[in-house]
Amino acid sequence: MEGVKNMNILLLVIFTLVGIAGLVYKVDSGVFIGFGLIPWQILKIKLKKKWVLSAIIITTLIGGGYFIYLNKWLITALFIFIQLYNYWGLLNAENE
Repeated sequence: MEGVKNMNILLLVIFTLVGIAGLVYKVDSGVFIGFGLIPWQILKIKLKKKWVLSAIIITTLIGGGYFIYLNKWLITALFIFIQLYNYWGLLNAENE
C-alpha cells in the first residue's frame, strides 16, 4: 500500500509542475490538467478534509483566474466543472 501512496505523491508533484509550467508558458492544457488534478491526488493520498478543500479552492482560483484573464469562457466553465467533480469526490470519500 505504501507504493501506491508514493505513486500518488509523485503524480501530485508532476501535476503541480505541469500546472505551474502551463501558467509560465501560457499553455492552456497544462493549466487545465495540472491544476485540475492536484486536488484529486491530494484526495487519493488521504490527507485531511481541510487540505483537500484548500487545494480545491486554491487551484480553482488560480486556474479559473487564468482562464478568465485570457477570456476563455468555455474552458473556464469546464475547469469549474472539473473542480466540482473533485469536490464531489471529497464528499463521497467522507461518506465511506
